[in-house]
Amino acid sequence: MKVFVGEYICGGGVADQTIDQIPPSLRMEGEAMLRALVEDLSAFSETTVVLEDRFEIAVNATQTVPFHADKPLWAQWVAAAKDCDAALIIAPETDGLMAKGVAALRSSGVEVIAGSGDFLRVASDKLLTAQVLHSSGVAHPPYIAVGDERMVGVVAGCERFVVKPRDGCGTLAIQTYDDFREARKALNQGALMQGWVPGRSISISLLSSGNYQTFLPAVSQEISDGVCEYIGGCGPLNNNAQRRATALAARAIAAMPPTARGFVGLDLILGETPSDDCIVEINPRLTTSYVGLREMIHGNLAARLFDIETGPVSCKASVNSVHWTADGKVKIDTPETV
Repeated sequence: MKVFVGEYICGGGVADQTIDQIPPSLRMEGEAMLRALVEDLSAFSETTVVLEDRFEIAVNATQTVPFHADKPLWAQWVAAAKDCDAALIIAPETDGLMAKGVAALRSSGVEVIAGSGDFLRVASDKLLTAQVLHSSGVAHPPYIAVGDERMVGVVAGCERFVVKPRDGCGTLAIQTYDDFREARKALNQGALMQGWVPGRSISISLLSSGNYQTFLPAVSQEISDGVCEYIGGCGPLNNNAQRRATALAARAIAAMPPTARGFVGLDLILGETPSDDCIVEINPRLTTSYVGLREMIHGNLAARLFDIETGPVSCKASVNSVHWTADGKVKIDTPETV
């Protein structure tokens, strides 16, 4: 089997920027996910990766193809993937980049392990996601947007407010406010305003081969106060939190357009009681938590995408024993240090 892996940051997506214009955290995060995924894929397949030479990245790929800045990005990915049996893409939702990359490869005849066009369209737009979840009765923060202020009274009653890009990636460009009027001034056509929901920040990942869907262990997210920046994560959570996160995530996926495939990351808030829990975002792609999740479970996560491994996920790590940073550094507590 041959698999193409396209990682946007390291694979040519920022060729129009100089090194100092690229946030180091983004580059290290992309590199960490790329290394981990290729290492897992290499256990059962030949892998091909497009890389920018200036980043000087070494990955355990069968073939690395240098990116050429004078040629279109997607065309180079298509050329590199043409002899592969399948492709996996790690790209942000911003400006529809994830959907564009998937469409370019699919139109060339490459099978991409990713969601359908409709699933990617809704999951990549936080306003569309909010509308779908609320209309389906899935708990989600109250919101307003330009042209959709049905919940303005509910939002105004919240203690804090979040304004984020509709197509944002992770915690980039998220702003928090204590004053409703100030937050509303920051709202524009490309943004979404939500009421702040108190509770514990959690993420849970869905892994779907197309034949099987499996929720991976839920983990906590460390978010810095004030600037609302993702710092890292820790897991797995205890059994009660696992059950709550999985039940809510399953309802959210069922409410979305068909079909989810590949890796899907869901961000949640777990409140004081299950009735306070809510879905915050749905990310139709691999997330940084993959670097920690692969250390928590028996077997090979990537192998599940191709039905090489099936069945329930078996966790090998104790509660909150696996820690990772936003740039992909992993620390595992041994029994002596737990």
